[in-house]
Amino acid sequence: MRRLMRPVTAVLVVLGSLWALGQALARRRTVGDESSDEFELASYVGGASWASTAPSLRRGVVRVFCGGVDLDLRGATLDPAAATLELSPTFGGVNVTVPTEWRVLVDNRSSLGGVDAHVTPPDELPDSAPLLRVSVRARLGGVAIRAGGPDGDGHRVSGWATT
Repeated sequence: MRRLMRPVTAVLVVLGSLWALGQALARRRTVGDESSDEFELASYVGGASWASTAPSLRRGVVRVFCGGVDLDLRGATLDPAAATLELSPTFGGVNVTVPTEWRVLVDNRSSLGGVDAHVTPPDELPDSAPLLRVSVRARLGGVAIRAGGPDGDGHRVSGWATT
């Protein structure tokens, strides 16, 4: 039994160290807060939830490695000139919830990953609808984008979101 405990203990120490390093790095790479019009959010070897309340959201960046992020943009207002969202999950995923009245355009440049977008079709929205441009570069990971109202009828995707 004692011979078995040494490798198990070593693996647990390595995994714990990776988690702690990931949390420290993520804190250093996260810029802005939930009310910022521009933010960068990082999650390494772990998860994070973020609910934006930006009064004029212009740009957001989300980087994920071996983890996941739930990003809720329903409390944000987009900049009148449009906003961009850059999503880069590697070995993980990003779940994004947007208001149903936003026009969402997705540029998917993923490799061995994908995007699952269930948003309001552009032809059902007025030309004046707020515009969110989403750029996805998933590597062995995925992104799920869902339109949801303020009452919480958005998404809840578990696992890998791929197309």
